[in-house]
Amino acid sequence: MESRKESLLKFLESIEEKEVISKERRAESMSSLPDNNIPPINPQIMREMTVRLERTSKDLAGMVSWLEREMCEMSSHTAKFVDIHAKAVDQASDNTDKSVKAMYSLLSKANSMQKDMTKVEMMSSHLKSINKYLERLDTTLATIKPNADIT
Repeated sequence: MESRKESLLKFLESIEEKEVISKERRAESMSSLPDNNIPPINPQIMREMTVRLERTSKDLAGMVSWLEREMCEMSSHTAKFVDIHAKAVDQASDNTDKSVKAMYSLLSKANSMQKDMTKVEMMSSHLKSINKYLERLDTTLATIKPNADIT
């Protein structure tokens, strides 16, 4: 933060130096002119200019101070938002990992269930064939019993 103040002060000093140099150049160019072209300096105007410049200086200092506070606040908010974003990304990543693990677990259970179902389907077909054989045996026995009563 100190470096910002220092750079701002250096910037303002460079502006002041440029103004001093331009004033000196103007003064040099004015000094080459004859004395009758230079208007007399009005003390009232000088006092008024001094007051205005002081007021402007205070206003500028206040604005720079306000700007510094606002920039610090913005930086603070930005840091908080970056932290929140990082936490959200971490949480989303964790949730995605959990979801993928749950999906693999579900797929594993589905494959296991499918294997069990093939065994159940084989047993079902065996039971159907046994049932057909039992029905044939019943019909055969039903046809043999009436004939057995005759003998």
